[in-house]
Amino acid sequence: MDFLVGPSGRIYAPLSIDPSRGFPQSFSLQFANRTYRFRLYVNAPFHLVKDKALVLDLPSAEAFLVVQVELDQPTGTRPLIFLRKVVPSLEYEAENIALTFPQQQVAVRNLNGEGIFGSQVTGGVAPRWA
Repeated sequence: MDFLVGPSGRIYAPLSIDPSRGFPQSFSLQFANRTYRFRLYVNAPFHLVKDKALVLDLPSAEAFLVVQVELDQPTGTRPLIFLRKVVPSLEYEAENIALTFPQQQVAVRNLNGEGIFGSQVTGGVAPRWA
């Protein structure tokens, strides 16, 4: 497991993002005795995604990666704790976690499609307070 280092120097454990599964994608993460549900998707206009050979370097003026995080509650509810487009150079805080997404290249063929087409998306999670 390779850890990520954010711009602040904070150490992040990698998220289980699998670009070959395509986007949107979702997964659960057990972290600090809590279960978080992640959803990642790309918002891009049609004229950018017509070229199936293209790899989008995100964010751009017209396209970006959106991350949504929900927190599983003992009551069975899942309140939304994070929803925003993310930028590689920034770190984010939501509830008791910190997040970073330093690499965001998504192949157009991975939008609503699975396979190895050159997408590279990495993210990390850390405790908000150390």
